[in-house]
Amino acid sequence: MEKGTLYKFFDGKASREEKETVRIWLESSPENEQELFREREFFDAMILSGGTKVFGAGKKSRPFYRTVLFEAIKVAAVFAITVTCGIYFHKSQISKIGKSMNTITVPAGQRANLTLPDGTNVWLNARSEMRYPAAFTGNKREITLDGEAYFEVAYKNDKPFVVRTDKGNVEVLGTKFNVEAYSDSEDFCTSLMEGVVRVSNKKKPSESLVLAPNQQVSLANGHLYSRPIADFDPFRWKEGLICFKNMKFKELMSRFEKCFGMRIVIENERLDNYICSGKFRVADGIDNALRILQKDAKYTFERNKDESVIYIK
Repeated sequence: MEKGTLYKFFDGKASREEKETVRIWLESSPENEQELFREREFFDAMILSGGTKVFGAGKKSRPFYRTVLFEAIKVAAVFAITVTCGIYFHKSQISKIGKSMNTITVPAGQRANLTLPDGTNVWLNARSEMRYPAAFTGNKREITLDGEAYFEVAYKNDKPFVVRTDKGNVEVLGTKFNVEAYSDSEDFCTSLMEGVVRVSNKKKPSESLVLAPNQQVSLANGHLYSRPIADFDPFRWKEGLICFKNMKFKELMSRFEKCFGMRIVIENERLDNYICSGKFRVADGIDNALRILQKDAKYTFERNKDESVIYIK
């Protein structure tokens, strides 16, 4: 079997004739199934390394499908990627290879940028996890998200793109939007920059809202509410920035907890009414941000023994 044909099949680019060729090849020998798994592992490893090798004689060189970008300036550090390839299929149902799932996990203080098989560009914020198939099959492009992500969805009129979270789902055709839905937080917010999205309530599927550009929807008291986007600076997290304006100190510390993966305990009651504005680079670390804030807020802070908790006094 030509490797170029297999890789096109893995990436969802194979023609109907090529899919049939793969099916016949698989059914002809048990050894061919083992070879398919080996090539699948190599294919995923090449994607994760940002490989640009071209397969197929006589074709012009170009980047090979998906690329995971590591940019020293934009990304604070290397992020963790876990790929789970569970390919379970019957030989007569080749399309089930699309059930092979990739899982991208981004640690605290870091970000990741990648392109999905359909050409959709995704930025993942700190402490986020996204699961997506090796190839989008069927009549929908579905991914699951735990955390925060910014999407630039490739337009496909016949195949909607769906982001599933534990609080609500977002369905689009082609658009730019931000979703925040950490499983360890009650917050859920979808903000639309371009195009149209439909947001549905996970616990009340019949409740949904359609957003126009520059609108966002949040979940409060079990219901969805929409409003205009008042400030676009918070979405600059893609640039490695924490931006805040007229924000309560407690709310800012909650954002620090999400970004840096640490627990922050505020013991200083004078900070209850402290309002602050500013911008911090994630790469500079939480200690740098707290030292700058304490010049105006007048507090001290210390860590516990294993440095997993910060106490503000």
